[in-house]
Amino acid sequence: MSDDWRNTLPTLREETRAAQGRALELLASAVVISTLLSLAINLGSSLIANTLPTPVQIALIAIAASLGLLAIIILLPRISTTVKEFEEDIEIVIPLMVSPNDISVLRVRYYDDVTELAHAAITRMPAEQRKEIAHMLLAQHGDADSAERAKLTAFLLDLTQFLMVGRLVRESRSLLGPHAAYHKLRSVARQQSAVTSVEWRSLAAQVETNTFLHQRTQGIPEKVLLPDGVSLMLPEVAPAALGKVQRQRAETPGIAYVPLLEARSRRDVALRISAMAGFSEHGLPTLGGPEKGFTARCVMRNVRDERIRSLAKAEEHAASEVATHRRGKKSDKAETTDAANVPDATATYAAAFAKVYDSSTRPHLIRIFVRFDGMFRIRLLLSDRRQRGRYAWGAALSRLLAESDIEVFLATLHENGQKTPRRTF
Repeated sequence: MSDDWRNTLPTLREETRAAQGRALELLASAVVISTLLSLAINLGSSLIANTLPTPVQIALIAIAASLGLLAIIILLPRISTTVKEFEEDIEIVIPLMVSPNDISVLRVRYYDDVTELAHAAITRMPAEQRKEIAHMLLAQHGDADSAERAKLTAFLLDLTQFLMVGRLVRESRSLLGPHAAYHKLRSVARQQSAVTSVEWRSLAAQVETNTFLHQRTQGIPEKVLLPDGVSLMLPEVAPAALGKVQRQRAETPGIAYVPLLEARSRRDVALRISAMAGFSEHGLPTLGGPEKGFTARCVMRNVRDERIRSLAKAEEHAASEVATHRRGKKSDKAETTDAANVPDATATYAAAFAKVYDSSTRPHLIRIFVRFDGMFRIRLLLSDRRQRGRYAWGAALSRLLAESDIEVFLATLHENGQKTPRRTF
């Protein structure tokens, strides 16, 4: 596959703060330093006046000068530290086909990074567990209780954690592996002082409750390549989803997020990924509203299963015919044939709709909102190559992982001439 898509990486919201928000600290340090140094000078001058015994004056001068130098040593590194931050919010979609006794993930063209990995993970689940999840998905709009909803949320967050860790591992290999020299992001590997290798099993061992991490899934490498000094920490997701959760930062209070993974570099955060505690679904087309469910149709018309894709295209075409008739316009076909031979568009649409969205097995497009962020403190007075390299790694990974965003998928469809919802890409 060509690497040309890497030219269109999403832009992160990055921020560099040089001593930002520390005005009071800067002012206090300037006042303290100038006061102590002035005291040392004045006391030194007083030796000439001989107002105090010479030993006392010498002691006071030494103490004042020592305190001033100590203040400089303590405060100068803080004043000269640059804080670099980045963040990104995306929405990923997990397209499921749900029957009364089973679930499966639809593999979708142009969205393979998510759907192929999710498909492989769900396929290896025990049949009884898939049946249980199917029952909860079918019941969530009806008689599902809060306990079932929480259990379903925990399952989806476990799957999201697996997807994010799996994608991070694969993208990190593309950035730091032997073939990184042939990628357009080769500069990330060049900035690393060293690269370390970690076993996938050692990462999975951190999370006992996530079965996706422990099963052998196709597409997951056995070794994880990381910059030297970066460690990956995976928290337990299910207990957080069923109980306490973390909250978003102060600008959006009340929105709860569950941590999925964190790549730490000493006191800094090279990359942190969290997901909103909860999920929703994209709306599907309805029999009475053929114009609804545009995003769902974009997914269904690109499903790799040929049978499902052909049924979805037929349903979308029939819906377009119904919408044309409802607007009081004639279709191209109607203009070239007798009105008596024009099929009943509504009946045709109802038959096509039933085959895709009203059968015993129907799609569910699960929406999960994910946040990436990182923060580094880089000292300007030092040649801190390691920290700069780790920051470059975290920011580049965020850009690559952000391509799981559903809007990137829709933008790709738009570029390939497909009809898409009106969004700002």
